[in-house]
Amino acid sequence: MAKLIVREADQTLLIDLEGEERLIVGRSHGCELPIQAQRASRRHAEIASSAEGGHVVRDLDSTNGTLLNGAPFPGSRPLRDGDVIDIGGCLITYHGAP
Repeated sequence: MAKLIVREADQTLLIDLEGEERLIVGRSHGCELPIQAQRASRRHAEIASSAEGGHVVRDLDSTNGTLLNGAPFPGSRPLRDGDVIDIGGCLITYHGAP
């Protein structure tokens, strides 16, 4: 079962991705995963299940971009176990199903 560990400021949150087709991450309260990072866009990135199994991360044309394992990326990227998504200083670690 895939999950996300979200670390922001002094808080840690565990999110189970079971049954989730997609999560929008951003500062908007309407996002499935709202964050407080000031450098995050209102709708910053999407984490979605992929047709091949697993999940992908996609930047939603955010102002400051999204980092995957410390590097910016265009478009979308498949996620692997242990990948770290950085959205304005909010760190989201992906743990894929075994």
